[in-house]
Amino acid sequence: MKKTLFSFTLSLALSCATALPAAARTDAPFPAPATVSAEMARSVSAPAPDLWLTKERSPEAVSALAKNYAEGAGPAALALAEEYGVKVEEGELGGVRTYTLTPKKLEDDKADKVVFYIHGGGYILGHGVAGIGEGVLMAGLEGYKVVCVDYRMAPEHPYPAAIDDAFRAYKALLETTPAEKVIVFGTSTGGAMTLILGIQAARAGVPQPAALIAGTPWADLTKTGDSYVTMDGVDNILATYDGLIRTAAELYTGGADMKDPRLSPVYAEEAALAKFPPTLLVSGTRDLFLSNTVRMHEKLLLADRHAELIVYEALSHAQYYLNPKAPETKTHYRLLGKFLDRVLDD
Repeated sequence: MKKTLFSFTLSLALSCATALPAAARTDAPFPAPATVSAEMARSVSAPAPDLWLTKERSPEAVSALAKNYAEGAGPAALALAEEYGVKVEEGELGGVRTYTLTPKKLEDDKADKVVFYIHGGGYILGHGVAGIGEGVLMAGLEGYKVVCVDYRMAPEHPYPAAIDDAFRAYKALLETTPAEKVIVFGTSTGGAMTLILGIQAARAGVPQPAALIAGTPWADLTKTGDSYVTMDGVDNILATYDGLIRTAAELYTGGADMKDPRLSPVYAEEAALAKFPPTLLVSGTRDLFLSNTVRMHEKLLLADRHAELIVYEALSHAQYYLNPKAPETKTHYRLLGKFLDRVLDD
């Protein structure tokens, strides 16, 4: 199981990772500070993974990478679910495939609530059960029922397939679960899609969920924002924009304006943001997407919304959940639970 967990942790990192050009990489470009645990220090000081170093730009090459990723990450995610006692059931909502994750024990105060989970992966990675890992930890550590949406991805299915699938599945969920009992949650691309779902709901007059949790959202697909420069080579998960992540953005958008709010929610109009429910945003001090996250936080505050921001010490992109053995991961999920306790009680 230790080997499986390691593989799962690495696969999750690869699912949203970018890395430095090979000539610029070192084994440990920045040491871990004394403010993180020994377990997390190993993650913080590790070299960036190789997957997003590839210079391949063709749709065929990206599809092959995605297939290989799913073949490795899928079984590892199921093994993690077994370890945490989380039941995984395949289903569908609005014609979109889903995976429902049920914790070993569903407490009375959570029995009527559903976390609608949108996985990350740059709009190209995370097919099938390969995309459920973060949701497994939400179910296993915080005891929520989680519905994971298996949306279509590029290059086979470019924009707006992903967000259309997620929104269609969300609306179908509302047919059986009141919106005030639904939490929408995701990290990286999933964090952006969480925010985009809020924009879609606002524009369409569809009820907003009770809360949004957007972890280090890819809220700006263009290379705009301070941390795209200052954290280049510092973030050891998404070390640079200028690799496969740029290719993923281009393949998904297919020439569409990347500053369209349904691609980059940081550019959303205030009228839509003013309808958002309480929103939690999460990042880290070494996160390449730190600017995406804090810019989104500011926009929500200017729209007079309840918006909270957590910036974790020393952590790179999404590193708060990529190592399930680290105490920081358990702390992260406790903080998510406390946020939901506050806003759902209100």
